[in-house]
Amino acid sequence: MFGISFEELIVLLVLALILFGPEKLPEYAEKLGRLVAKLRQTSQEVTQQFHEAYHDYKLPNPLEEPPPRSFCSHCGQRLEQEFAFCPRCGQRLKAESHYDQPVGP
Repeated sequence: MFGISFEELIVLLVLALILFGPEKLPEYAEKLGRLVAKLRQTSQEVTQQFHEAYHDYKLPNPLEEPPPRSFCSHCGQRLEQEFAFCPRCGQRLKAESHYDQPVGP
């Protein structure tokens, strides 16, 4: 326990009894017990926060391909999303769907 042998523990208890006296020793032992319990609880909370943060963090997989990026054929602007029009030059990027075409003869 804490790297203390049994003989050393007995010497510490005798010294504590001499220093604090038999009346105050139980009171101080109770306070020490509360302090140790509070330290354990705090230690567990901090450990749990680090554990959650560690497991929530996802490292990028080097074998996984990044999402495809497209470029505007007119101005060469790199496009991160699927745009219908280029945000730089305004060129239409997607072909019109059959819903966009007028109906009639």
